[in-house]
Amino acid sequence: MFRFQYCVTTKASRKLAWDVFSNWRRWNEFANIYGQLYWREGRPWEAGSRLDIEVLDPVRTVVSHVITNCQPAHKVGWIDHSLGVVLAQWVSFEEHPGKGTRVHTWGDIVHSGVKIAGQTVEHVITRFTETWYENFRCACDRLAEANTA
Repeated sequence: MFRFQYCVTTKASRKLAWDVFSNWRRWNEFANIYGQLYWREGRPWEAGSRLDIEVLDPVRTVVSHVITNCQPAHKVGWIDHSLGVVLAQWVSFEEHPGKGTRVHTWGDIVHSGVKIAGQTVEHVITRFTETWYENFRCACDRLAEANTA
């Protein structure tokens, strides 16, 4: 098993950060790797709901994303399955008055050591997570600044 984690602090409120995060239609802004994303079962972000995520890069696959727990604007957890890899991940949103929101993600990869496009799954997930959350932070910051202007 391999544990990863990453944290960003955005100028956005916790509600705004959640609104940006939970809008899966925006995810290509954060990492331009997605094809189709659609909720196959349940209502979006409810425990037990399933989001199918078509990934185009570094290899084409569909990730089955099952929500295990969701407390909107506080915490969300899911389990992903794809390419023989299982990933359990959490994201928390912690508002710091006057300073913005700390968004922290962490997860465990089961069946680590799998190669994806010649790279370890650990490397692929770590780099993807850094890219996604830094771009997410920038989008949240832009919206927060626009709301205060």
